[in-house]
Amino acid sequence: MKGTPNPNEYFGPSGRIAQAMTNYEVRPEQVAMMDAVQAAIATSDVCLIEAGTGVGKTLAYLVPSVISGRQTVVATGTKALMDQIYGKDVPFLNNVLAESFTAVLLKGRSNYLCLTRLKEARVKISSLNDEDRAILTRVRKWALCTDNGDIAEVADLPEGTPMLRTLTSSVEDCGGRMCPDFADCFVYKARARALKADLVITNHHLLIADMALSEDPGGPILPAEANLIIDEAHGLEDVATELLGRTLTSHQVSELGKEVAELAKLERTFHGFELKNAASGIVKGFAGFLAALAPTDTRRKLESNNPKAKELWHELDIDLEAIELRTLEIAKELDRAPDVSTKTAQARALLAEVMVGFDTNLIRLVERKGRFGAVSALPVTVSEILEEKLFLTGRPVILTSATLTVDGSTEFLRSRLGVPEGAPELVLASPFNFQKQAIIYAPKELPAPDSALYFEHFINETMSLLTATHGRAFVLFTSRAAMLRATQAARSELTLPILCQGEAPRHELLRQFKATKGACLFGTASFWEGVDVVGDALSLVIIDRLPFDPPDDPILQARVELLTEAGRNSFKEYNIPLAVIKLRQGFGRLIRSRTDRGIVAILDSRIRTRSYGNIFLRSLPPAPVLDDLEEVKDWAKQNLKKRRRR
Repeated sequence: MKGTPNPNEYFGPSGRIAQAMTNYEVRPEQVAMMDAVQAAIATSDVCLIEAGTGVGKTLAYLVPSVISGRQTVVATGTKALMDQIYGKDVPFLNNVLAESFTAVLLKGRSNYLCLTRLKEARVKISSLNDEDRAILTRVRKWALCTDNGDIAEVADLPEGTPMLRTLTSSVEDCGGRMCPDFADCFVYKARARALKADLVITNHHLLIADMALSEDPGGPILPAEANLIIDEAHGLEDVATELLGRTLTSHQVSELGKEVAELAKLERTFHGFELKNAASGIVKGFAGFLAALAPTDTRRKLESNNPKAKELWHELDIDLEAIELRTLEIAKELDRAPDVSTKTAQARALLAEVMVGFDTNLIRLVERKGRFGAVSALPVTVSEILEEKLFLTGRPVILTSATLTVDGSTEFLRSRLGVPEGAPELVLASPFNFQKQAIIYAPKELPAPDSALYFEHFINETMSLLTATHGRAFVLFTSRAAMLRATQAARSELTLPILCQGEAPRHELLRQFKATKGACLFGTASFWEGVDVVGDALSLVIIDRLPFDPPDDPILQARVELLTEAGRNSFKEYNIPLAVIKLRQGFGRLIRSRTDRGIVAILDSRIRTRSYGNIFLRSLPPAPVLDDLEEVKDWAKQNLKKRRRR
């Protein structure tokens, strides 16, 4: 089986996949993509492949990758795609291919139970509240029988509960090979399996973390020579920006203070008393430092010339330095790893970076939200480091997504990600017939989105559209405030079931949406991509505004400033392309199969009245564009009336 696959053997009308898949259709686009992936593997090249919805890109890259005889890593941007590949595509291919292959699903360490932290929690069980005690009891029972320690195996656990965070692994608290539970550690057992597997399915976060190899105590995470497939590659820059930067949060400082206080108990001298006071001092000191930088809730560029913040930083650094030195001495005396001292040194280094650092490719941020606060130093651009550490490594790298292009060109993502010049590309249109399956409603006469009259007109249009399609709609917003306001208005005017992001976990909202006749789901960013609703449960996608990033976003401001200083048109070269890709993702929620039909309504007149609007329209699938609401209603009657859910 190993070697170069014959396309007809797998994707031909009588091929292995045709024999195993009901209603299989030969797709020339899928064969072309397989050929391109195969060529990239053969030449150890970097390749970009845009594959429109329905091409079948997952199988198109899995077949040649697995058959190549090389290890393969597939990194996705969303959990939904990870689960689809591991739970659906891998078992299917293992039945189809002549030889079986091993596959591992590898998540970030925070998804795995930490046995050491579980033991620590058991000691403190009497101090827990009833809810946390119940969670701990369930996790303890599950821990006795789990093979891989993936906390997602524990059914119906509340998402995001603080108790779970105290039980799962974290890089800050991991002792690595020094840990007494290392031999049984779920994180390192999973990584060991991944290093030996034929196929590893992971996410962008773990890929970038492995690439950076900054402070993880366990060495390599992913096989370094493997074929690398980066799916949903349009989202890679955001992940790289987050993970290649550094952040210090109020929670991290609080946890550090607790660790220092625990060490202080071992010091039966005056130094122990000093250490305990310093532990308390850093928590209070960091809170005061944050308050000086950001008195109210915000996320903005940090102003390091703030005199009060400078004074408080110096005081905080004195306490941190004392902790760093004394905890290092204690670690040596007790023959322990200097974890607390190392964390303290890292905190000091980041605080110095945000206050007096000179790296011009970093933006320093401060964030306050209620009791939470953080300071960060994030890269303004990630292209150079991605080019060096991801693309120029001599192994095959395939970047793929349904949305790599803007107005037919990959130049935007090439420049943002640092894709080497001359890397081959392939743009494959969706095989779906958008001329018949969909329409775009883009009215010219709506007030501009910044007009006081806009919301009233938006609601009127939305109510008419939802009525025409009998619900079955996603209504996607660019801001949470607009979503909440529209949800309230819709519930007061319609009898249709209205679901709103934030009122239940995302997966539960999707389950309710698919199960409820005529449901309408109002959501923001997380529903613009990675959501797959096939069939008549979704017949309408309404988009309130062109998805430009907020102009006050500090990272956007830094990138715009960098382009402007270079004499370039930042709106044309950055703002517009970024928004186009997001709009294409929103559009992509609608048509997921050859039998789907539906309407995409873009209720932002700028797409018809501004010169840049044509860039958005040309970048969307070739569906008819209508301006008249009555025509849209007629289309819905003719094309959707037989598709109402029963």
